[in-house]
Amino acid sequence: MTALIGSTLGQSSRGSPGPWFPAIEAQENPRCSVLNKRTEQAHIALALRGLPDQPKQEMLAYYYNQAHAQRREVVVTYKKYDLAPAGGVVDLEAGRMHTLTYHDWITDTTIDDGRGWGYLRDAPYKSTTALVHYLIDNVSKNGYLLLNVGPRPDGTIPEQGCELLRGIGRWLAVNGESVYGTTNWMTYGEGPTQMERGGSGNEDEIAGFTAQDIRFTTKGNALYATCLGWPGAQITIATLKDLYPAEIDSVTLLGSSQPLKWRLDEAGLTIETPAEQPCEHAYVFKIVRGRPYP
Repeated sequence: MTALIGSTLGQSSRGSPGPWFPAIEAQENPRCSVLNKRTEQAHIALALRGLPDQPKQEMLAYYYNQAHAQRREVVVTYKKYDLAPAGGVVDLEAGRMHTLTYHDWITDTTIDDGRGWGYLRDAPYKSTTALVHYLIDNVSKNGYLLLNVGPRPDGTIPEQGCELLRGIGRWLAVNGESVYGTTNWMTYGEGPTQMERGGSGNEDEIAGFTAQDIRFTTKGNALYATCLGWPGAQITIATLKDLYPAEIDSVTLLGSSQPLKWRLDEAGLTIETPAEQPCEHAYVFKIVRGRPYP
């Protein structure tokens, strides 16, 4: 299991290292067992804000070196400016980036309207479409999505929360190849819906996306163009106007077996869609390209 270190939980006072950091200096220190033996856990909370760089560097070096020695894949997350971008994955609580970034980042948000990270009886929930779009938008910008589901006091997940997760799963069952194992492309996407700023707490800035909002990912020789709504009889992807017709081997719609007609000209790549929608929420066109391709 991937191990995450959150930099903002359980903070000690500003400038005080707290009880964790002496353990980093010597492996024989009993406190070091926290880092040595808890790599199977999903989340380790450390207080980093206000510390000078040296203890942060020592902690990161020790943790990453131990993970490498044990052949474990680990992740360190942090908030705001607690670490340099290359030191870990920046965590944007209830927010996301407005554009493609060169460094990894992650959103942590919740399936409800953001008022509670635990169970709230009357809290309204986000829609499945909003959560699927959240995931697609993040991945296209070199980001990830960490989704909180608050259980009831007895540990059970509310049925509405379960249905949201099932809905995301149904979409991924059809379109998962456009998410899993992909990387961002040269640009994250196109369309009329734009965010003015990136950062924490901005998830309400966008009321919703349209069918003209398109997000890109890539894997191998496949370029995935995801429409955040059903485009109707056809869709023109203006960003792809710089491709060459000879480099496109095929264009398909994930979840559909119907052959698609397409053309590439100065307006972009125009695709005629099938009569039936293969899923809900968002629709992924897979463009297979011959070599060489960027």
